[in-house]
Amino acid sequence: MAENPESGDSSPTRPRRSWKRWLIRTAIVIVGLLFLAGAFVGVAEHRTSQPTFCASCHIMEPYYESWTADLHGGKLDIACVDCHYAPGERTTINAKFRGLSQVTSYFSGRYGATRPRAHVSDKSCMTARCHGDERFMDKPLLIGNVSFKHANHLTQNANKDQAIQQQLAELRKSLAAIVQDEGRMKQLDDVANHSTPANELLREMSELVDEWKVSIDATQLKAFSELTHRGVRLAQLASMQCTNCHTYAAPDPTENDGHAKHHFAVNTTSCYTCHFNNEGFNTGTNTCLMCHNLPREDITVHKTLSAEASAALGTPDLSKPPIKMNHQSILERKVGCVACHADVAREDSQVTRRDCEHCHNQSRFFTDWKEPFTLELVTHYHDVHIRDQRAKCLDCHTEIHHELARDDEISEGTFIKSSMANCAQCHPNQHTEQVNLLRGVGGEGVAHSDPNLMFGSRTNCYGCHTEQGTNGHGDGVLKATENACLACHGDRHADTFEKWKLGLELSMTDADEAYQNGEKMLSEATAASQAARDEATALLKSAKKDLQLVKRGNGLHNVTYAIELLDSVTSRCQQAMAVLSN
Repeated sequence: MAENPESGDSSPTRPRRSWKRWLIRTAIVIVGLLFLAGAFVGVAEHRTSQPTFCASCHIMEPYYESWTADLHGGKLDIACVDCHYAPGERTTINAKFRGLSQVTSYFSGRYGATRPRAHVSDKSCMTARCHGDERFMDKPLLIGNVSFKHANHLTQNANKDQAIQQQLAELRKSLAAIVQDEGRMKQLDDVANHSTPANELLREMSELVDEWKVSIDATQLKAFSELTHRGVRLAQLASMQCTNCHTYAAPDPTENDGHAKHHFAVNTTSCYTCHFNNEGFNTGTNTCLMCHNLPREDITVHKTLSAEASAALGTPDLSKPPIKMNHQSILERKVGCVACHADVAREDSQVTRRDCEHCHNQSRFFTDWKEPFTLELVTHYHDVHIRDQRAKCLDCHTEIHHELARDDEISEGTFIKSSMANCAQCHPNQHTEQVNLLRGVGGEGVAHSDPNLMFGSRTNCYGCHTEQGTNGHGDGVLKATENACLACHGDRHADTFEKWKLGLELSMTDADEAYQNGEKMLSEATAASQAARDEATALLKSAKKDLQLVKRGNGLHNVTYAIELLDSVTSRCQQAMAVLSN
C-alpha cells in the first residue's frame, strides 16, 4: 500500500536531518562564542598589559608616576609587563593566577595589608631589546665621585679567586709554623671564620696568641681574617641579581613634591652593606680608593683667625687667608684617611635573631642558628634568601649610612665620636673636657668660642694621635706629636706647635698663680664681710672649674679657647682679691 504524503507519519530520515541541523547551528554558535571570547581575551590581554591599566588601581599611582619620570617609561616606553614578567612568562597559567590573586586582593580590600612586592627577573633585563648586548658591563659609570663598573661585580674572575686562596694558604702555613700546634691553628681558623666586625676578630685572635705566648704580628692576623672573608665575599657575588642594587625607593615627601625621580634607581645602601660590613676602616672591600677618586680641587679646611686672636697666640700667619688642603699631597705624605674621615660610615649591618623573627616566628627556623655566625652559615643564609627567595639587602641587614659630616655635626663635634667608639664602650665620659675644648664650649668665664681650627677639615682624634705610647698606668695609648702636624702642614708650621705650647704655659702660669693668690687671700681674709667672702668664693669656684677644664682637656685641643679661658681665670681671681681688699 502506498504511503500517503499528507499523512502525519514522519520519514525515517527526518530526525537525522533535524539532528544534523542542530549540530551545525550549535557548532556555529560555539565558533562564534569562541571567536568573541578570543577577541575579548585578546583585547583584555592588550588592555591589561598597558601601564595605564596598572595605574587604574590607586595603590599603584606612585609607582606609575615614577615610571613616567624614569628613563624606562618616559623615553623608552618599556611597559610594566616587559619587566615584571620574565620573557615567555606572561602567557602562562601561573602568571594568570598571579594576576587574578592581585585583582582579588584589591577588590576584597586586602591590598593595604602588605606593600606591593613586585620582582623583576634578570632575564627581563637581559633581553635583546634591552641589555642583552652587555655593553653596560665595561662602561664606567660615575656615582658621585665613585667610578663603577658592572663587570667588576658580575664577572667571576677565577684568577683573582685563585690568587686569594693561594695567599691564604701561604699565610696559614706561615702562621702554623709559628704556632707549631695544629689544634691551636684550628682555633685560629675558627675565630677567623666568624662573621663579626674586623676589630673584634683581631682582638679575639690577639688574645689567643697572647695566651699561647707566641709572637705573631697584628698585621699578619688582620691579613689572615681578611683573606678568609674575601673568598666568601667573592662567592656571594655569584648570587647577585639586578634588583639587589637597582630597586624602587619610596619618595621623600619633602622632596620633588613627594614624587620619586626614578622608578628603578641604584640603592647605594646595598653597596655599603657589602663593602663595609665586618671590615676595618680603609682595608679590604672598605678601602677608600677602591671606589673613590681623589678630589682634584683644593679644599678650604681652616677658618681665618682674627688679627687679635692671632696676635694673642703669637701666630700672625694664621690671620692670613683661609688654609687649603690638597688630597694628593696628603696621600703622598702617608696621612691616613681615618684622620679626617673616621665618621663616614656609621652603624653596622649585623643580622640579629630578632631581625629574622620579623619573618620567622617558629623555632624550627632556628635549628641552624649559632652565634657568632660562621662564614658557612652566612653563605647558606644568602643562598636561601637572596638566590631562592629574592630578598633585598635591607630585608635582613640594618642600614649603614655613608656620608661626610654635616655642618651641624662639625659645630657640635659629634663627628669625632666614631674615633672614640672603642674607648667609649668602657669609658663613656672619659674625654668630656677634650671634646668640650675642641667644640669651644664648657667654660664659665667664656661660655662659647670658636671650635678647634681643625674642625674645618673634619680632623678627628686619629689625625693628631698617631704615635703608640703608654699612659701613667702603663696602658697602651696613641699620643699626639708634632710630627702629626708636619705630616699634613709640612715645614711651614714647624714652629707653630712650640709657639702654642709656650703661649699656653705662660697663660697657665699666670692663671695658676692668680688662683693660688686668690685662695690664700680668701683663707686669710677673716676680717672681710660675709657678703664679700661669698662673692669671692663664687668667683674663685668658677675660675677653678675653667682652670681644671684646660688642664684636664689639654689646651692644645683648642689653643684660642684655652687662652681665653685662662685669661678669664686670671681676671676673676684678681676680681675676687679686689672684693676681699675693699
